[in-house]
Amino acid sequence: MMKMNNRSQWKVFTPIAIAVCLMTACSEGDDGKEGPPGTISISIEKADTLQATIDKVTIDAQTQVQVDFFLSNANGIAVTGLESLKELDTLSLGIAKLAPPQDHYKATQTTVGLATGSLSVTGTTDAALQWTSYINNQVEPAINSQANAKTQFQAGIESNCKTTCLISLGEGLYRYTFSKPLTGYPQFAGLDTQYTPELTHRIYLELKPLATSLANTQLINSVYDFVPTTGQTVAADMGRNVIAPEQACFRCHSDNLANTDTRLLMHDGKRFAYEGCVVCHTTYSGDPETGNSLDMATLTHQIHQAKYQVVGYKGQLYDYSNVTFPGDMSQCQQCHIPGAAAQSDNYNIPSKTACLDCHTQQIPANWNGTVAGLFHDREIFANAWSMSCSGCHPDSNNPQGVGLFHNAAVNTASKLASDYQVKLLNSQLSVETQTLEVTLQVLQLDQLPATQAMIKSFWLIATGENHRTDMPVNNGQRKVWDLLATTADVALKITGPNQITVTITNLSTADFGDLSQSQLYSKLVLCADKNTGFTVNCNVANQDVSLSAVNTLTLQGQAVTAKTKVNESACRQCHDQGLEDRVLSAHQMKGIFEPNSSCGTCHAPQTSTALTDRQCQSCHTNDAVMYLNANVMHASGASQIKPYRTINNTLSYREMVHSLHAGTRTVVGFGNPRPELTYPNAKNNCSTCHSAGQLDLAELSTQQSLLVAAPGATNIGQVAEYSPTLATCTACHAQLDSLVVHARSFGGVYQSDASGGRIYQSGQESCATCHAEGRSSGVDKVHQ
Repeated sequence: MMKMNNRSQWKVFTPIAIAVCLMTACSEGDDGKEGPPGTISISIEKADTLQATIDKVTIDAQTQVQVDFFLSNANGIAVTGLESLKELDTLSLGIAKLAPPQDHYKATQTTVGLATGSLSVTGTTDAALQWTSYINNQVEPAINSQANAKTQFQAGIESNCKTTCLISLGEGLYRYTFSKPLTGYPQFAGLDTQYTPELTHRIYLELKPLATSLANTQLINSVYDFVPTTGQTVAADMGRNVIAPEQACFRCHSDNLANTDTRLLMHDGKRFAYEGCVVCHTTYSGDPETGNSLDMATLTHQIHQAKYQVVGYKGQLYDYSNVTFPGDMSQCQQCHIPGAAAQSDNYNIPSKTACLDCHTQQIPANWNGTVAGLFHDREIFANAWSMSCSGCHPDSNNPQGVGLFHNAAVNTASKLASDYQVKLLNSQLSVETQTLEVTLQVLQLDQLPATQAMIKSFWLIATGENHRTDMPVNNGQRKVWDLLATTADVALKITGPNQITVTITNLSTADFGDLSQSQLYSKLVLCADKNTGFTVNCNVANQDVSLSAVNTLTLQGQAVTAKTKVNESACRQCHDQGLEDRVLSAHQMKGIFEPNSSCGTCHAPQTSTALTDRQCQSCHTNDAVMYLNANVMHASGASQIKPYRTINNTLSYREMVHSLHAGTRTVVGFGNPRPELTYPNAKNNCSTCHSAGQLDLAELSTQQSLLVAAPGATNIGQVAEYSPTLATCTACHAQLDSLVVHARSFGGVYQSDASGGRIYQSGQESCATCHAEGRSSGVDKVHQ
């Protein structure tokens, strides 16, 4: 009888699997006769998938550790023969205890002198518990190390014993006995590895049968948390799970271990489980060649800040200085999501490594190298010190600790978005008088915005058809009105509680084309004090909060019903709520689009409201390079296209976004090189940004073709033409020759010399017939 181990293995059998078992393993006698009892199992050589469940861990009086685990395939069928597998690639186990951190600052009593006098404070907050491995080494720097090289401790796991330490208990059950008792591993002065059975312990199991085993189906990283004194697994609140990778890491990174380009698979392709990583990446572990910490928090924080180096596997230097992180590192909650893991809030509890990972800009020249020497500086950290010790160390006065400051900007933005919500109530357009009247609701605002010292800017934006084939001169289908300025064409009045009516005159309605395709947006920028969460006079503010209207209307007042092509939430997963700041920075190179500058007066990019609501496309049209790249103000047309504005450096929104994320974009612009972007997900994984139903390619072929600089162009006006679907594909598929041959067979157009004008006719492409979502060769299939 198969050992069930309370896992209900039969429940995961498929009907086919049951049928196979009944026809094979369960029937070993002659035909028509009952055979001897059979065992349902599969050999390790034939198992295409593997999973392991640690059943029990025992540690005897001599601190000898035994780990019992059940090995099965994905259907729960026992896998046998591991103990005798020839050329076993990897079988490694580690063990660690959850204990006070090693080499961390921990204050139990402090006397501090404040500006107002002296105060004795007894702190009761211990630093958050961390993992300490029982298996450690002391490692010396190799030859040709860096200047900061020094001897380091390194936590590790046992990886050499393999089948020598393994026995089979039958029916997929195995027992691994560590090669030494816990007291038999090297002990080092200054490193507490005393066996403490009443503490939470973790077993890490790593298994890869063969060097050729597939990471996504046959690589195992398993952890098991338990308390040796009871032998029982621990409750979540007794462990240390500070992030949920599904909600943190995999918001930007791919969780697909089959993709060799994007998977988070380390150490020669053997380790991917975050809760296994921390068994070795402990607070006290360091890299001897660089002197850098190997603590999981440190390397994660500093890699995302592009300031980390480590000499890793086989002595190779890993340099992360080119990493580009699209979020705000000061927003802890971007990865430490409240409630996502049992100890998500542990980031509020200070530790030496975590604090120094980011606070390097504030280090004074006379710093003594200690955490206290930096963070007890009352001038540098004045806001925290105003709360005495609780400004950093959580207590009843401030349970958030440092989180009060780390999350201040996010919390303030969320609060003000609710307090000052902006909504477009109605819009009335008169074609006869060329007048537009728009009523907006702004909560807590009953006075004209120009009289309010906490309002930095207030915009009303109107856009026409995004992909018109007869775009008006100077992109006139996009209008921006500054509601704080005094102009002859804009009038504001209070028309009700929290209501403002804006009247626009001298409007050219013809510029907007089909008015049912037009859109109205609004954006309010408030000045705030992030330490209090309230709006303040802009002269003393330390934070700007951008509030976009919660809805959009057409110029005629209808709710906008345009089909969504991409998910805003998907963009925000990587590009957090501080994205506006980086968009503004990108548009202000050389000061060209500074507010109130010659260009910024009309084209102020701070009016952008979202990445996917079509406002960006109102400037970044198929014709964008013919307007925004003019070397003479407001000169337009193909003759003005600059030679570096090729298909992979176009400003057409769709192709721009695709080429940025695909890594095919050239980076020359405004005469200055820009850094390459590092996109951590699979370039061909459309589902990262597009939900089901958004890739039907509807109306794509009816849009205008792109005129951009020809490949290899050296002079202004050397232009090429790409039909719209071809242009979309070319943003990623840089091998143009083969793609063009295929596209031309189905109505696509590519002119390497389009100086004679466009030849593409609307609707000419038939690409969607095969490549629309759900079709035989749909992008959802070929890009899986």
